[in-house]
Amino acid sequence: MQNTEFLIIIILILLTVTTLNFLIPYLNKFFIDKPNSRSSHKKPIPRAGGIVFVIYGSLFCFFQNLYIPLICIPLALVGLIDDKLNLSSKKRFFSQILTVLFLLRFSNLNFDFNNQLFLISIFFTLFLCGLAIINFTNFMDGIDGIVTACMIIILSVSTIEITSSLYPIIAVLIGFLILNWSPAKVFMGDVGSTFLGALFFGILLQANSWNQFFGCLLVSTPLFGDALICVLRRFLNKENIFTPHSSHLYQRLCKAGLKHDQVTLMYSSAIFLISTGWLIGGLRYVLVLSTLIIFVGIWLDLKIAIPFKQK
Repeated sequence: MQNTEFLIIIILILLTVTTLNFLIPYLNKFFIDKPNSRSSHKKPIPRAGGIVFVIYGSLFCFFQNLYIPLICIPLALVGLIDDKLNLSSKKRFFSQILTVLFLLRFSNLNFDFNNQLFLISIFFTLFLCGLAIINFTNFMDGIDGIVTACMIIILSVSTIEITSSLYPIIAVLIGFLILNWSPAKVFMGDVGSTFLGALFFGILLQANSWNQFFGCLLVSTPLFGDALICVLRRFLNKENIFTPHSSHLYQRLCKAGLKHDQVTLMYSSAIFLISTGWLIGGLRYVLVLSTLIIFVGIWLDLKIAIPFKQK
């Protein structure tokens, strides 16, 4: 890392913390998150703090000639409105569809397939993958620091493997984590979580190979695996998967008595382990470690967390 980049990182961390401390009184007034029966927090916390890393991260990435964050800004603005007004699911979903289509338009992946039907299948799968990543990131933002800490590691791997221009986002997330760590003084809100999900999907599409795409995606197994398994279990239980709930493993671990920072460290450490495997040994290591982490999650589900159906 060059001295200039290191200096920018330090400046962005300090700028983020300073800006958030300035904004928190206003977020307390206009974007307060009051706890309910599904909440993991017990007192009102301001949300929509993610607007800071949306603005600073996008701006400084633009100066690094990385334009993917700019494509994600309209979705972030919809998230900001949702944080204030609680938009309908249809309006949110429509904005997600448009964002994913735009990100696919600027994909760097090789789609040179002879079979047209196979090409359409790949495109449709990626489309669903993009929607899933955006929503799963949002679903997992339920306890202090979990999405922020995990995304710092996930995007750091993406910086090493795919694009070195992503470091401003990581710097701002580090600054955000200082105030988002348990006990959190601010939440990122939908403006932050949907932006990060879309950004990660957009960065994946800039991969130089499908091997690189799947490797970086599998690094996020602890975070998105929880969300995916939860959706599948609720579907199999004939529950409405679109209604709010608190059935994710990380939520049930907290309800079983674990503290927010313990669960956050558990998830981020698992992602760090898989990341190390990817950087050292490639896709084979990632597959082995991801499978191992899934089995650990099953053990936690059976032995530590409250039962799945107990909401």
